[in-house]
Amino acid sequence: MSFDRPSRLADSARPAGTASSYAFGGLRLSSSFPLPFLVAPPAANARAVADIHIELSFDELPDGRLIHQSVGRYGLALHCFGLDWIFRHRATGVRVDATGRRLVCHCPQPSDLPLLAEILVRRILPKLCYLHGRLPIHAATLGDDAGALLLLGASSSGKSTTTAALARNLGWRIFSDDMSILDDGDRPLALGGVPGVSLWQDAVDGLDISAAHLSPMAGYEGKYAYRPAAGPSAPLPLNAIILLSAATDDSAIRLEPLAGPEVLVMICSQIVPFNPRDPVENADLMRRFNRVATDVPVFALSYPRTYAMLPAVVDTVAPLIDRWAA
Repeated sequence: MSFDRPSRLADSARPAGTASSYAFGGLRLSSSFPLPFLVAPPAANARAVADIHIELSFDELPDGRLIHQSVGRYGLALHCFGLDWIFRHRATGVRVDATGRRLVCHCPQPSDLPLLAEILVRRILPKLCYLHGRLPIHAATLGDDAGALLLLGASSSGKSTTTAALARNLGWRIFSDDMSILDDGDRPLALGGVPGVSLWQDAVDGLDISAAHLSPMAGYEGKYAYRPAAGPSAPLPLNAIILLSAATDDSAIRLEPLAGPEVLVMICSQIVPFNPRDPVENADLMRRFNRVATDVPVFALSYPRTYAMLPAVVDTVAPLIDRWAA
């Protein structure tokens, strides 16, 4: 792809104060404004050089050439601008340099900053992880010291509720309930993302979750962030992948091993490319996820969607975490 203007990212950036450090996807972030939900890096890495520097500008977001328009809650558009990339949501957005190491968040209206920070954390940073060698995927991840599980499924398949039930009953730590980040080295690892899970009021009531572990989510009437424990402090081995299927009509809980081409099709339907229009990137993601699915056992899980069944679902799923336990 050719570009028509050189990168001039530094021109409009205005730091908003002392930079804070965060951890995301095994990367260290330095941000001049607060990022919601993220945790500080491990103490051992507190003074390490940041992998990604994030700055704030109140200037207008530059115009670029449209590459891809996504659908969904945020409707992010990806543009190219010289050697840089721009993720746009209406008048706000994030400009990313070609290396993925410097970001300028453009927010002409200061009142839009909470929304822009949410978009950055929940949508843009996961995509950015691909430029840093990680594998982003639309999935939930949680686990304990023995390892982690990855839960995939279409919208309304029960990812968040199942994740919350496992954390609630077993004390597992939640890496993410929406966008998960993997390290696909010799032994696939789950990396920290946005810890916690988002739940509607009926799930809060059905799981009997204490208000002490809940906080209202901005922009979501009746939805809460559930953070039962501190987020993961280190990568964990990925011990199993669970594909959630539609609710069953009977009372049975079914957890069955899966193999074959359909596994790759189901997993690749949830990949999160940085540039969805780049065939080389998409082929790379499919190849690498195919290797992960070969190295890590995959299971299909279905169960009746009643809260009364969740304790039994937890008992069925829990043993999968111990596959590689010492």
